[in-house]
Amino acid sequence: MSFRDSVRGLMRDRQLDAAGAITAESGWGTVTMTKIADRVGVSRQTVYNELGSKAHIAEELVLRELERFLEVVGERLLAHTEVVAGVRAAAEAALELAGHNPLLRAALTSAHVGSNDLLPLLTTNSERLIDRAGAVVLAIIDETYGDLGVTGAQLATMVDSIVRLVLSHILQPRKSSEQSADDIAWIAARVLAPPR
Repeated sequence: MSFRDSVRGLMRDRQLDAAGAITAESGWGTVTMTKIADRVGVSRQTVYNELGSKAHIAEELVLRELERFLEVVGERLLAHTEVVAGVRAAAEAALELAGHNPLLRAALTSAHVGSNDLLPLLTTNSERLIDRAGAVVLAIIDETYGDLGVTGAQLATMVDSIVRLVLSHILQPRKSSEQSADDIAWIAARVLAPPR
């Protein structure tokens, strides 16, 4: 990576950080290119050139946050020698992170204040998020736990279902992170260790 690309990447990160901070402080509806530019010390046009539309910024923020979640999820999966224990730990970590994440809270409340660019990225337009999370989790499980007695397609289906289930618990928590993780692990155990 060239020095110029490095500087550009840092500037882009600073702009996304500013958008995330404004969102956490006062909600997604208050985010404007001008506010981002003022926080970073660049022109409004620079923000447009670098980040594009507000909808694109929302997508970038959600995907960047997802990468942070996946880093922790990966660590939790890799910390266990048994797949169901790894899935349970990873699910609990994701649910705990979600409970304390200001950007996620802003996304969940955005529908109530008339600004809905963030929430659809977690619900009706969540394909990229689900695909990315599923690919990362599937690769870790496949590389770490070896033959689990299911086909590759069955494992991919299980991972996709687990990712969707975790996302559902994030969006509408009804139990503690620990209890939800126990439920998710129970389901994973039924798929990966079916009764004989």
